[in-house]
Amino acid sequence: MKQTLLILAHLLRRLYFAICNVSIVVYRWFTKFWYRTTEFDVLVRTLAKINNMPEHLMIVLGSVNDESVLDCVRIIRWCITLNIRYISFFDYYGFFNKINLKEEFARKQPDLIEHIIWYPSTKAQLSQNKIIGSKPKINVLLLSDVNSQGKILTLTQALAEDVSSGNLNPEEITEELITEKLQITEMPDPELALIYGYVHSTHGVLPWHTRTTEFLMLPMYANVSLSVKDFTCLLERYCKCEQRYGE
Repeated sequence: MKQTLLILAHLLRRLYFAICNVSIVVYRWFTKFWYRTTEFDVLVRTLAKINNMPEHLMIVLGSVNDESVLDCVRIIRWCITLNIRYISFFDYYGFFNKINLKEEFARKQPDLIEHIIWYPSTKAQLSQNKIIGSKPKINVLLLSDVNSQGKILTLTQALAEDVSSGNLNPEEITEELITEKLQITEMPDPELALIYGYVHSTHGVLPWHTRTTEFLMLPMYANVSLSVKDFTCLLERYCKCEQRYGE
């Protein structure tokens, strides 16, 4: 009986996503046919509406499909237009081990390569107000487990070795020291994180890098590409959020 209920629940879930896929495709087709709104028009309207665009946007890759790499390319393109200075892709499950996003972006958007600085990069390149050669730049980071739980393990081993060798006093291991050592880059912590997947989970992102981060789910359905309207609607939701910082 229990197994039958699980199978039924699984089939209902698949049916739900199938209906969502069809609905979103039909909706996008009709809105495109009726309004003829271009991607640039949507982004310009969003810029006019939002007065607190996130400085650092993180994309948490919880699952991938055939459209994932193209969605990542689109997101970078939209961030360039919206003047979002930092964008990071947190890839806990190793998607970028199979796909070279930098090469895919160069192939799909060769005209925008000069607008991007890819991480890792030199400290001189990571500026507070990035303009090089009169062209605005954004910093794109590709993060993985090495930058989260893997970094914790590496730091723990390093501190233990320093203590055992006498190079570090255990009393010197403070919250400030750990925070400094675990800092991913000189970039600010992300104000907004968009979860690319079906499960509302941070997928291993370190909590102290996202203490004040707003987490929202990207609307994602199988074999349906992410639309600019989906993306900008989430930016507008973020704009309306009120940060209380635990108060």
